[in-house]
Amino acid sequence: MNAATNDKSRVLIVDDEPGNIKILSSVLAGDYALSVATGGEQALQIAEVQLPDIVLLDMVMPGMDGIQVCEALKSNEKTRDIPVIFVTSMSDSANEERGLDAGAVDYISKPISPPIVKARVKIHIQNYLSKRFLENLLSNKSGTLDDAKKEAESLLVFV
Repeated sequence: MNAATNDKSRVLIVDDEPGNIKILSSVLAGDYALSVATGGEQALQIAEVQLPDIVLLDMVMPGMDGIQVCEALKSNEKTRDIPVIFVTSMSDSANEERGLDAGAVDYISKPISPPIVKARVKIHIQNYLSKRFLENLLSNKSGTLDDAKKEAESLLVFV
């Protein structure tokens, strides 16, 4: 859960194949709030408005491909820190390297393993929320130590 709002962490799933969206949604629906996009432009619009805690992104899509979407997310000040995991059938090391070079934090090959997807999403959201917490703590020096402790404890409980 997102400690700042006590809501579930938000995952944006981006894939042009409805079947792939359905599979990822069924794996993550119980633990996270989900948003979906079937194309790159739509994904960028949703990401800028909703600011998800993570993006699961297909690499091969018509129009704007996953690499272009990832690069656009990373070049936008509002979305650049959101972790991106490529979830793709492009399982060779050259494409994995391209995805990581574009700014992704991880790369999962299809067909997916539900426990692996859950574990990787969880750890990358934990890292992202921890980083946001620390940045907020450093920028908000007027807060009390007790407030910071409560927020840190809620972060550990809700992820």
